[in-house]
This record gives sequence, structure tokens and C-alpha cells, in this order.
Amino acid sequence: MMQQGNWHQGGCHRNQVQPVVCPTQYRFHNEFVPQEVPFIHPIVNVNRINTVQFPRHFYTETTQNVPGETLRARPGFGPGMGGPGFGGPGYGPGFGGPGFGGPGFGPGFGRNRWR
Repeated sequence: MMQQGNWHQGGCHRNQVQPVVCPTQYRFHNEFVPQEVPFIHPIVNVNRINTVQFPRHFYTETTQNVPGETLRARPGFGPGMGGPGFGGPGYGPGFGGPGFGGPGFGPGFGRNRWR
């Protein structure tokens, strides 16, 4: 480094001007060192329950008793005549009393037909 003042003290060049010292310059030599920076990514797992609609059919069932036709009995058929009508001993405990000719559904409807 240079000294300020008389730097040639020996005498050859005595009338030289004093040097101007400029401001110090800095020369940077960059070196890079990795540094970890954490990035946080929150994740929420959502379990979704989706409803899928599909048709399911339900049927209600009712029974209605409605009056049918009134039929005329043929000669020889009917209650108390011994034919295939409702009279006589028959199937089950009877259908409803004296209007139907006896204790059950006669031989024409019950026992003899299904054997």
C-alpha cells in the first residue's frame, strides 16, 4: 500500500504532486450456501358420503268384497237339492248359517272337487 506524504525521500523527483487516494472499492466474491425454507401445505382429507337415489317400488294390497251377479239356479241345482250347489255336508265349518243350506260348502264346491 502506498504511504501518504513524501514517498521519495531520496531526492530525484521532489516536485511531484501528492497522490490522490480514492475511496476504497470493495470486490465481492459471492459464495452461495443453501438454506432450507419450509413451505407448509395443509391438506384436509374429507370423506364425503354421497347419496345415490334409485327407485324402490312398494305395493300395498287390499281386498274388497263387492256384490257379483245374481244368477238363477237351474232346475235340480241349488241349496237342498243334492246337486253341486252350496248345500249338504261340505268343506269347513259352514259359510254363514241357514241361508246357505247347511253346515258347509256342499259337495260341488268343496270336498269332491279337490280330491
